[in-house]
Amino acid sequence: MNLQDLRDLIIVIFGIMGIFVLVVTLVVVVVVGLAARGLIGVLRGVVSTQLSPTLDSARQTMDDIRGTTAFITDTAVSPIIRVYAFVGGVRRGLASLLGLTLRRRRPKS
Repeated sequence: MNLQDLRDLIIVIFGIMGIFVLVVTLVVVVVVGLAARGLIGVLRGVVSTQLSPTLDSARQTMDDIRGTTAFITDTAVSPIIRVYAFVGGVRRGLASLLGLTLRRRRPKS
């Protein structure tokens, strides 16, 4: 066997190995792609059956909190603010009419 024959044999062996590696790589890529596709399907099922009701419940809770906050603001906080504003206005008005300055007492330390 001379050097040219050995060279040709090595080229053929590397060609066969390259084809084998290409086929194995294609098979691995197809298997990983199918596994990923199946996993995506499973995740969609989990999201639709388990996560969606939880998100709907969280949205309902947020809507309830908004409604409660609006109710408390309208029924409790707004009247208190109006009363304080009225009292402050009366005090300022009296002070302006009487020419007095209303001082707040500072607590003694």
